[in-house]
Amino acid sequence: MSQEKVDKYKKQKYNRKHQRKKTNVKKIASYAIATLIVVAFIVYIGYSVLVTTGIYERPTTAAHVEMSDEELESLRNVLIENGDPNVQTEAATDEETTAAETTAEETTAEETTAE
Repeated sequence: MSQEKVDKYKKQKYNRKHQRKKTNVKKIASYAIATLIVVAFIVYIGYSVLVTTGIYERPTTAAHVEMSDEELESLRNVLIENGDPNVQTEAATDEETTAAETTAEETTAEETTAE
């Protein structure tokens, strides 16, 4: 019986460091999980307060709207009248295309005469 007690004591002594590490890791993990749960709860409470007071509004989904050519043209004209610099007039785009076509024709004409 005495030898069994000695063997048991030696096993406990041998595993003592491993047991301490294991308990410390469990303790740290439980603290981390508890902290995350508390933080999530606080964020949820804060979000709920912001929504109920009206400080933060939930994003809404935008509906896709089909517009006819006439509606698009009238919208474009309103933007041009308001001076939106991102909208070009049709005349400007037509002039740019004809100018580009003219330059392309001139360069091809010069290349053919140079040969």
